[in-house]
Amino acid sequence: MLDDHHVAGISNSPVTIPIPVNDHKAQLSADQYDWPKQTLENPSGNPLLAGAAGMRGYVDTNLYLIEKFILPNAAMLEKLNAYLVREFGTEWWNNSKFQQLLEPECRTVNSRR
Repeated sequence: MLDDHHVAGISNSPVTIPIPVNDHKAQLSADQYDWPKQTLENPSGNPLLAGAAGMRGYVDTNLYLIEKFILPNAAMLEKLNAYLVREFGTEWWNNSKFQQLLEPECRTVNSRR
């Protein structure tokens, strides 16, 4: 189930993104309560405070995505690499079984230099 999260706070922008309900309430909305009250509430519609809220919201959302998406994928790739090293050796990507899976420019880190 998803909620619409107002990235910059509802007082500052109508822009929303879909976020799982539990994460919306427990993390992103909670993070907004740590912002300066004047920035979050912005009762007069001050454009500078709205801009500050947009920046704060972007940072909070970016950190959320890093934590929920990027870091778990990095951990999964590292575990997969450890398995492939155990099964096929330290340069597993040079094994003919994997050559067809890798694009030529991705075969070695140093191939771009």
